[in-house]
Amino acid sequence: MRNEFIISIVLILLAVTLQTTLFRYIAILGIRPDLSLIMLIFIAYRRGGMTGQISGFAAGLFEDLVSISPPGFNALIKTIIGNLFGVIQGKMFIDPIIMPFTLILTATIVKLILFHIFGLIFGIGNIIHPLIDRASLVEILYNSFLAPFVFAVLSPIKALKLKEKEYL
Repeated sequence: MRNEFIISIVLILLAVTLQTTLFRYIAILGIRPDLSLIMLIFIAYRRGGMTGQISGFAAGLFEDLVSISPPGFNALIKTIIGNLFGVIQGKMFIDPIIMPFTLILTATIVKLILFHIFGLIFGIGNIIHPLIDRASLVEILYNSFLAPFVFAVLSPIKALKLKEKEYL
């Protein structure tokens, strides 16, 4: 049980590091893919809500540390997303292309909505952009098209195999 948490956190931290450093070279219109979101959804779907929440919190907290967003802002959003997508764990068939695309498309839209809502609630006007604009559409498509490749790379990791339902 501990191995999955450790591996999940290491992968999430690696993803945040990549997206904040090297991914600036593959940005489209200044938008980088959200690799940590893609990994978070993969982990949450495979390991369930608790691992999804912890991984989401770690991803968001690390993003908060390396960005200009207020401490806890991304942590809150990614924790919610990790829980939401962990709840559907094992309830859908993972097609190698369509399902990762659909999951990440949905997750990116949810992230943008939560980002906008919490930005308005907490009065963070300087980091809020319109909910639907060119940058949002680029991020949605970029993440969605990258998802099948990331899922394919992560699938062989044994600690992240689909968890059997545990009954009392």
